[in-house]
Amino acid sequence: MDNETISYTSGQRIDYIDALKGFLILSVVMCHVAGFCIGIQDDIPSFQPILFEFRNPPFFFISGMFAYKAGTAWSGSYCCKLIKRKFMTIAWPTILFLAAILYVHPSFHGRTFLHNSIKDLWFHWFTLSLFLYFVFYSIIGLLFSYFKNQLFKSILLLTCGTIFYLLFSVQSVYNNLPIVDDIKVTLGMEYWGFFFFFILGVLARMHYTHFVNILDSSIFIAICIFIFIIFNLFSYPLQSNHFNLFRITTYVTGIILVLKFFKKYPPKGFLNKIMTFTGKRTLDIYLIHYFFLPLALYENTSIFRDSPMPIIEFALTLSISIAIIAMSLLVSYIIRLSPISAHYIFGHNKKQHHNIPT
Repeated sequence: MDNETISYTSGQRIDYIDALKGFLILSVVMCHVAGFCIGIQDDIPSFQPILFEFRNPPFFFISGMFAYKAGTAWSGSYCCKLIKRKFMTIAWPTILFLAAILYVHPSFHGRTFLHNSIKDLWFHWFTLSLFLYFVFYSIIGLLFSYFKNQLFKSILLLTCGTIFYLLFSVQSVYNNLPIVDDIKVTLGMEYWGFFFFFILGVLARMHYTHFVNILDSSIFIAICIFIFIIFNLFSYPLQSNHFNLFRITTYVTGIILVLKFFKKYPPKGFLNKIMTFTGKRTLDIYLIHYFFLPLALYENTSIFRDSPMPIIEFALTLSISIAIIAMSLLVSYIIRLSPISAHYIFGHNKKQHHNIPT
């Protein structure tokens, strides 16, 4: 296969990527149900920390893969058009739904759900960050015109991504940045480190043949499985003494393993149809599902906080999350029945079909 393309005509490949995105958005909703509705925090034994390693980094990685277009003639005009398009399809819907959620859910049974502060603007941090990543990528893209060699472009990308991770994800470095805290909060800089995984996705797309060879290497996958299991078995001491090493290692191996799993074992039949359709509506689900979170459940689930039962809690959050996603998809379907509402709410291009944000 050409190393600069990902087949859009192979149903298998499209299905496994969309099915993977369906799994990822399910894990996102499960996290929010566990956190907001049941009160599962980092100090409570749960499967949620492990799911986190399979969740946000792969999302940004996949977004980076589809952001790269071989042969793009980077220019100021092209970048402006790209940023405008991503604003309409990612940032604009986020702003609308953020305003709605701030109005509907200002508090939560005595616990502060939203703080009515500038940080609330980053309540939908995932989509706002994703939009900024396209902005950052566009700026880097302008530098591509100075590099004809693909290797130099790859080095530029990896360097920029690494710098972002070191500056904004390594807490000791981030805390000492000569930037006022209010500016950090306003710009959501604490989330900029995930740009590294977006860049990894771009690089995987640029060198797709090599990337697929890596995924198909039994030895490499075995090493990733071993590292992932060992790091999670000893997560408490590792996070206490080597937090940054733990995070970057579990994030990268998590990306590799979840991609490998869905590539090798794509869902079949009816399950495939459901997961693929869900994967094509991840932005809609992400923005809508907050309205269906059963926040009142918190008062009746103290047993999971006082006497943790990870398996039962997992089953409960999974069941609730599936119902929430179903309702979110229904609302999404209703909104998209009208090209006008789809355009002004989700930034849907009225002239062509648009599948969610990657």
